[in-house]
Amino acid sequence: AGEIRFDGKAGPGRLLLEAEGLILRGAVRAQIARGEITGFAAAGDTLRIETRRGAIEADLGAREAAAWVRALAKPLPTLAEKLGIGPDRAVLRLGPVTDAALLEALAGIRDGARPPVLALAELPDLAALEAALSAMAGHPGLPIWTVTLKGTDSPLSEATLRARMRAAGWRDTKSCAVSARMTACRWHPPAIAAPD
Repeated sequence: AGEIRFDGKAGPGRLLLEAEGLILRGAVRAQIARGEITGFAAAGDTLRIETRRGAIEADLGAREAAAWVRALAKPLPTLAEKLGIGPDRAVLRLGPVTDAALLEALAGIRDGARPPVLALAELPDLAALEAALSAMAGHPGLPIWTVTLKGTDSPLSEATLRARMRAAGWRDTKSCAVSARMTACRWHPPAIAAPD
């Protein structure tokens, strides 16, 4: 929090750094996509972020300005990293994957190798969700990423997905954007009853 100057406006506010970009809140309000950021530096107490739309200056204090420079310099995690998958981690795919970004993240992943560390299902509708839940019965204890279309036009709404998964005992633990059209939610499996 501090004094922010951008686009001819100035006043107290906050900067937020999200995967998609910067959000300015308070007296100066704006959203700046990561791709619009062309440079950044700290000079004393002031953070200066160069963007295609002009410079943002924020008086944050020397320590926080330096922390912002480190955060902005850090490369964004890949989708594979966000999903917690990689060439050395087997993934159980439940059904077809059609999203280009998701296919790219899965390239080189040991598909079907045993034992998988997690499952992943692209869910176009409620029937696909039910099929994925049935398949997961054979893999107790395995977490699953559910991938669905974003927005109100999705045949499988977020509310329906959450209600069905929670009713089946699953707990949502993380979410991330997959692409401009898809989003993912990671689910922790229901507790496994100890044998008598």
